[in-house]
Amino acid sequence: MARRREKRGFGSIRRLASGNYQARYLAPSGERVTAPTTFVARMDAEAWLLAERRVVEDANSWLSPKDRLADAKLREQLEALPTFEDYAERWLEARRSSRGEPLRRTTKDKYRSSLRTNVYPTFGPVPLDKITRAAVRRWHEELDVGPSAKSDAYATLRTILNTAVDEEVIEKNPAQIRGAARQVRRKNLRPVSAAELTVMVDTMPERLRLLLLLATWCALRSGELRELRRSDVVITRDESGAEAAWVEVSRGVVRVRKAAVDPNASTRATESLVGAPKTDAGFRSVSIPDFLIPAVKDHLARHAAPGPAGLIFHASRDQTVHLSETTLNGRAAVLNEDGSVRKAGFGWREARRRAGREDLDLHDLRHTGATWAAEEGASIAELMYRLGHSTPSMAIHYQHSRQERDREISRRLSRRNGLRAV
Repeated sequence: MARRREKRGFGSIRRLASGNYQARYLAPSGERVTAPTTFVARMDAEAWLLAERRVVEDANSWLSPKDRLADAKLREQLEALPTFEDYAERWLEARRSSRGEPLRRTTKDKYRSSLRTNVYPTFGPVPLDKITRAAVRRWHEELDVGPSAKSDAYATLRTILNTAVDEEVIEKNPAQIRGAARQVRRKNLRPVSAAELTVMVDTMPERLRLLLLLATWCALRSGELRELRRSDVVITRDESGAEAAWVEVSRGVVRVRKAAVDPNASTRATESLVGAPKTDAGFRSVSIPDFLIPAVKDHLARHAAPGPAGLIFHASRDQTVHLSETTLNGRAAVLNEDGSVRKAGFGWREARRRAGREDLDLHDLRHTGATWAAEEGASIAELMYRLGHSTPSMAIHYQHSRQERDREISRRLSRRNGLRAV
């Protein structure tokens, strides 16, 4: 049975059958307020009433203990730092390139893909100030992806947290793993030989043979090649009357996720996106070696889509659709134990298998083209012009590269040719 309440000047305290003390008082609003918990010691009940009395005396701002608790929780939420995912998404929208321009859609897509796959599962819901160095190190050690994806994920995490430090959101960047952002590069890549290139070209479907030739001898990128149109290929006569040809590079095509701009789109849905080169150096006229001109003419006559805007390399079923990387790459043949073919291969992967160069990526043909041009005496500036490369330290050298010099390089490439044209 509860014992009788003891009278006080403010509020009252009573001892319950449990032995604990209950405190309550009459609020300015007329409602009776009971402490949200009972007290083991009477002095604790006294302390609670004293604190409440001070609150009541400030009648203009009085709130019940329940409302005050809710208000405190709300203030705590408002004052808390954003989660890493919230901050990273805002960072992606505000991020600018080195030229002060908004990030390209393809760049955003690359960042967001890395974040969603490798970073958000661990740090997405974590407030920025709760990410510790130990947590970053543990995440990095346990991240089970390839070396390139791992370095990309870490570099993105570190860059975003660096911005948070710059904006004084957090004091220190917890991503401090030495060398973790360093890209793993393949070393000692062996250039393709003329004989190997011949095998690879012969393996490709006729409508795609010129693509490998231009990728090598003109050092063009896959996206640049797949966006080439008839108007981008110029066949004319030079000042000596000899036939000459150029490829005008001013665009490229990439495959991007629709979810990068449409949150309602499937995460697997993609679309082709045509855009200008990332840097001014990407805009260039690349001279085609003389021995390739007949192959270029033949391809234009038999395989390219019609009209000035017709795609030179296009989808097999629709000439208005870009050739996809999936179709271009194809697959390598599946062999039986005796070496016979169990499942036929096609495309680039089968071509490199037959040439015994499964160590290659299609992009490596650019490396071969650059190596051959360098062996023919091309300077660093001329190589950068031909490849469409740009760095601040080398930008000044571009003024020394001229189209006629690039034409001379292609003449030398023709003289060393051990490959029959297709």
